[in-house]
Amino acid sequence: MDKVNRADVMSDWKTEFTKRVQTESKSRKETFTFYDARQKEKYHTQRDKVFLSVVSFLNSDPLQNNDYVKFVSCYIKTGSKLDTKYFKNNLNKLNEYYKKVDEAKAKGETFNPFSIKAYERYVLFMVLKFSGEYTSDLDEAFGVQTVGHREYNPLTNIPSVLRGELPFEVKEYDIKRAFPTFIDIELVKEYRHTVYDILDKKTFSYLLNSNVTNERADRNKILKELSKVYGDDADKVCTVERFETKGGAFLDFSKYEKEYIERFVTENNLINYVRLHDGVFVLADTDCNFFVFDWVEFSIKECIKPPIENEIVNFYTIDQSDKVFTSPTMYAEFFIQEKFLRISTPDDKIFLLRDTNNVVNYFNHNTDMVAFLKDNINEFGNSFNAVADTIARENFSVIKQGFLLIPSIELKYYSDTKNTFGLPFKNGFYYFDMNDDGQIKSKEYTDVKGFFTPHEIQSREFKYTDEIGMFEKFLIRVSIGLKEVNTQDAKNIVESFKTMFGYLCHNYKDATKNPCIVLTDMDADDETRNGRRGKTLISKAVQEVQESIVKGGKEFDSGYTHVFADLEKKHNVYIIDDVPAGFKYDDLYTNILGDISCQRKGLKAEAIKFKDAPKFVITSNWVVPYDEKNASTNGRFIEYKFTNYYNTTHTPKDEFQYAFFQDWNADEWNRFYSFVFRCVKLFLQKGIIKTEYNKTDDNYKAYFSNDVVYTEFERIISILKMNDSFNVTDFLKEYNDISNPLRFEKMFTPKNIKKLVDAWAGKFNIENKGFYFKYTNRRKWFKIQK
Repeated sequence: MDKVNRADVMSDWKTEFTKRVQTESKSRKETFTFYDARQKEKYHTQRDKVFLSVVSFLNSDPLQNNDYVKFVSCYIKTGSKLDTKYFKNNLNKLNEYYKKVDEAKAKGETFNPFSIKAYERYVLFMVLKFSGEYTSDLDEAFGVQTVGHREYNPLTNIPSVLRGELPFEVKEYDIKRAFPTFIDIELVKEYRHTVYDILDKKTFSYLLNSNVTNERADRNKILKELSKVYGDDADKVCTVERFETKGGAFLDFSKYEKEYIERFVTENNLINYVRLHDGVFVLADTDCNFFVFDWVEFSIKECIKPPIENEIVNFYTIDQSDKVFTSPTMYAEFFIQEKFLRISTPDDKIFLLRDTNNVVNYFNHNTDMVAFLKDNINEFGNSFNAVADTIARENFSVIKQGFLLIPSIELKYYSDTKNTFGLPFKNGFYYFDMNDDGQIKSKEYTDVKGFFTPHEIQSREFKYTDEIGMFEKFLIRVSIGLKEVNTQDAKNIVESFKTMFGYLCHNYKDATKNPCIVLTDMDADDETRNGRRGKTLISKAVQEVQESIVKGGKEFDSGYTHVFADLEKKHNVYIIDDVPAGFKYDDLYTNILGDISCQRKGLKAEAIKFKDAPKFVITSNWVVPYDEKNASTNGRFIEYKFTNYYNTTHTPKDEFQYAFFQDWNADEWNRFYSFVFRCVKLFLQKGIIKTEYNKTDDNYKAYFSNDVVYTEFERIISILKMNDSFNVTDFLKEYNDISNPLRFEKMFTPKNIKKLVDAWAGKFNIENKGFYFKYTNRRKWFKIQK
């Protein structure tokens, strides 16, 4: 019987059922329909009830949630593939179906393994069998036949991924290692327990079924492979007769299938069952007690439906009429799955961020959420449009209610500890712990406490290396001006620069020692300002490690109310670049070792606690003065002077032939970040090492950078130094003399004279060989012979 007639079992019953019920009920309706017959339950037989249960089941669209049907159907109808992110089952099997669709298309054919008619016939067949209403006269209609020793029926013809789509649960008992067991029976030897350890199942099946009709089939090669399992018995497995007969092995072994299936059915008193090759399907609540017959052993497969390999949720369900169902809970579960987080805020507003590998991505939920949800609609045709329309309507209602069901959390950024350091890379979080073994390790982001602000570092994969990179060589050049570290003094200076860099890359803050780093030029004279020494590259290197904020020196005004308006908790380093002469370093005292008040424009001031506040870096081409007696200043600032190895005519790019950071490849980035880890470890081991500089000349240049001040000071001091001693009053007397027109400029006051004279005396005492000046507790500078 052809396939069209086989599909008529249900329609034939409907016709017969409708006429019979109309007759038995003596209905006088002019048009008596199948629907009318369904309503007259009094006239329904047990067989009718079975058929009607199938009608109800099929009307519920049971394949709606079968992902194989959904994904393959979309590909066949549209040529596009749905997002496999939402595919719940085995992706390899799905790709096999896709491949078969492509192969058929290349031949100008259509491949669709999921025939709805075949599936409906399968359901009816299985329901009739398990309800006891199946009769042998239906065999022809359902295509049930026996070929050789095997039975073929709707179950054997339906794809395995649809076998579980029934109105009841079923399970399967099949023969374990069927063909290897049958071979053992023939050989009276036991090989079956190890056969698949030596040959995989697919290869073993190919060897058994190869014969003269197969192109390139070679019995000698088959025997060679089979001998790996069966040794000298291989020729008894692939006999000449089997090799020369198409399907010879199958025909021989399938007789064993039939024999042992029948024994299994008989011994377990099975009445309602369906055979599938070397197994039988029964209802899930059927009890079987006998599983072993001679060497043949049956195993049980209780889950017939394709196993769920991807536990994923979506924000909607949709029925066969394209009606969409959503709820606040469904939205919330989807948002949580997609790593949306709701932040607890003081103003009690909904504040969402998207978390990927602990990276904080703020999300504009009012304007962008519908587009995001639309991108996650995994439907096609009218179904897609139905879901899209639904989310557009629900943006400010059900969707917003879903936001409220997301548990709120406090936004806390990741922070190193006193003894640990870590960086977030694309391929994992890499860290070391000095309390452990200090070795660099990696771990999953789910094991990291705290969030990270979006940063380029997260787009780079990391692999540690001991190779010296461009930046490490650069740091040596700027610190000592030599290509090789060949003296102990040079080693000490290089080490101090490394600890300084490690300190800036480590975002833990120690309240007892948290200095501001000041990067200046060696031999600066405050006149020519020969910069280009590499200070900016240091600050850029820090920015490649930690989230930083950069302010121009002239832009940063400590007296401005909103100077810290754009500072946030995410910033770990605050860089003030190229500060001018006379920069008020003292104004940063409180900010360096205390909380920082951030006055946002138009908003209430926000206090960033010390532990969340950034470390400070200042770069300058000007001389920075130093007062040995000012302990508070000295404890808060540490200066590092850059040599003139690099300058306007010899830049790092000239030497290395690469623009730092911009032109680096993956290997150079690995060298850079590996150096960062080494510098931080050195800092944690030794603390920040301070390089000592003679500041006498610096102080003189810093205080006398103004030519008018310098000239007037030199005029007055040239008079006073002729005396055996002088004090501040003597200096002011000369300056405020009625004949001096500069007295109105107020260049010298009781507050600045001592500082200026000390700076002058420091330089004078070094350069003058005859005598020197010393300030005593008598508040005078005394001339003392050397």
